[in-house]
Amino acid sequence: MQISAKKIDGANAVIAASFDQNAIAEAEKEVAAKIAKETNIAGFRKGKVPVSEIKRRFKERLESDAKSALANRAFEDGLKALDKPEMIGMPVVTKSAQKEGVLELELKLSLRPAIELGDYDALVPSFDPIVVTQKSLDETLQKAADSTAKPEAIEQKRGLKEGDYAQFDFGGFIDGKPLEGAQAKDYELKIGSKSFIPGFEEKMIGLKAGETRQIVITFPSDYHVTGIAGKEAKFDVSLKAIKVKKSVELNDEVAKKLLQGVEGANLEKLKEAVEKTLFDEQKSKLYNEELRPKLLETLLKKYEFDLPEIILEQEIDHLATQKARSLDEEALKKLQSDEGALKALREEFRTEAKERVKTTLLIDAIAKAEKIAVSDREVAQAIYYQALQSGQNPQETIDYYRKNNLTAVVKMSLTEDRALTALLDRKALGGEKPSVAEKKPPKESAKKKKAV
Repeated sequence: MQISAKKIDGANAVIAASFDQNAIAEAEKEVAAKIAKETNIAGFRKGKVPVSEIKRRFKERLESDAKSALANRAFEDGLKALDKPEMIGMPVVTKSAQKEGVLELELKLSLRPAIELGDYDALVPSFDPIVVTQKSLDETLQKAADSTAKPEAIEQKRGLKEGDYAQFDFGGFIDGKPLEGAQAKDYELKIGSKSFIPGFEEKMIGLKAGETRQIVITFPSDYHVTGIAGKEAKFDVSLKAIKVKKSVELNDEVAKKLLQGVEGANLEKLKEAVEKTLFDEQKSKLYNEELRPKLLETLLKKYEFDLPEIILEQEIDHLATQKARSLDEEALKKLQSDEGALKALREEFRTEAKERVKTTLLIDAIAKAEKIAVSDREVAQAIYYQALQSGQNPQETIDYYRKNNLTAVVKMSLTEDRALTALLDRKALGGEKPSVAEKKPPKESAKKKKAV
């Protein structure tokens, strides 16, 4: 047996091995002995089947398993020769040829490249402190307080306008026949809420209490109820009252309504909760829409390192497969029969695949430096809440992600989010949360943390 191992670059290595007839025979003998122990053959006691009989009956399996055993031996010895580098994924056999009794094997390995991060904090873009102004705080508090009020009927005789609450009776008809589910008494609707069929609320504007009006609308072509999509309908509307919400005074009682379940709820706690919500909203928008993409772009430009070719090719395959699945049947058949077209399709995604693999490795290195780890439980929770928000069955969605090996994608997304957020938070004036504009300004930035 001869084995040689060498690194091609910082992310790739190759192991070459050759096994003579004696090594092959020994491997086949070991495999045959294992098969004999676990196989029942009529006329022989279990575990007592002769090797010659095993070779006769299981020739193809014997040869295949023996090659696999020799490949594993080559891998283990080659890995020792490479000083046991950190691998990514599994090795790939790139050559397996037997000539004149000698088996030649070649295995390609993907290695995790060493990334010298240095002072990556210096690459984080500068940005103005996130500030919740007193004006936006006051306006949001007042809107929250007003939301607790009940609409009250007005006495003045005026027409219905946007923002009003209409109390009315209505009945819908299609082709002169009552429309099921389109009849109601004392229905209350906020005009401008767009909760009714498009065009309905707009056609109620100007109607006065005590008046009736026939409203004609056409259901959207993609309306969710079968049989009425795209059809014209007539609604007889009778407005009973116009209601408005009066402004509510901010006080502890209102705060208790808005902070149900919060111990010791009062106006001060409401202000703190609303301020935090506004701050988090502004931060999320700034980070997601501007800073994270900018930071990631800067990081990718700054660091250069070798990429594992096996992982890169797998990512290209993944992207090309996704594209192929979007094709119609005729286009897909044409693609499958044209080797040149298949190759061209894969090459379309090489640049994107490189960026994806590079991003994954770089974020992973930063996450390790920041001691950021995402547990499997957190991944499951993320998928669970995503499923709830989209109206899907949470457990079925989790099972689908696991079955299709998609949990790693979610884990990477969470890791990237936390890693980049950690860098941005540290840049944000020492990580201290700014308060409203009229309060004292935040402290100066803390000393940057070096993460080599």
